[in-house]
Amino acid sequence: MLKKILKNNHGASLVEILGALVILSIILIGFFSMFTQVGSMQNITEEEVVATNLIKVALEDVQSMESSASTLGTHEEFNASGLPTIPSVQQSGAFVANENYFLMLTLSDEEHSQHLLKATLQVMNKEGRKLAHTYTYIEVDQDE
Repeated sequence: MLKKILKNNHGASLVEILGALVILSIILIGFFSMFTQVGSMQNITEEEVVATNLIKVALEDVQSMESSASTLGTHEEFNASGLPTIPSVQQSGAFVANENYFLMLTLSDEEHSQHLLKATLQVMNKEGRKLAHTYTYIEVDQDE
C-alpha cells in the first residue's frame, strides 16, 4: 500500500494549494492582530504604572506639606510664593522624575470637619488624559 502512495505522482491541485493558503492566512492574520493588541495594552499599562508611582511620591509630599501654606483651590503650578510646595514637582507642574507627567492638586474644605483639608491629586500625561487619581486629608492647625 505504501508503494501505491509513493508511486502516485499527481501532486496537489491549484485549488487545494489556494485553499490551504487562504486557511493559513486567516489563522496568521488573527495571530498577528493579537500581537498588536498586546503591544498597545502594554504601553497603556506601563503609562499607568509610572503615573501610579509618581502619584505615590506626590502624595507623600502633600501629606508632609504644612497646612499653613495650603491655599484652597485647584493648583497646576507649584513651588512659588502663595502656591503649595511639593519637592517632587517642578514649578510648571511636571514631575522632576519624569517630565511627561503632570500633577494637578485640588485643596478643599472638608464638609464634616473644620480641622481637615481634602487634597485630591491627579496625574495626567501631556495630552491631558488622567492616568492616576487619589486623595488624602491634611490636618489644619487649630489656631488658624
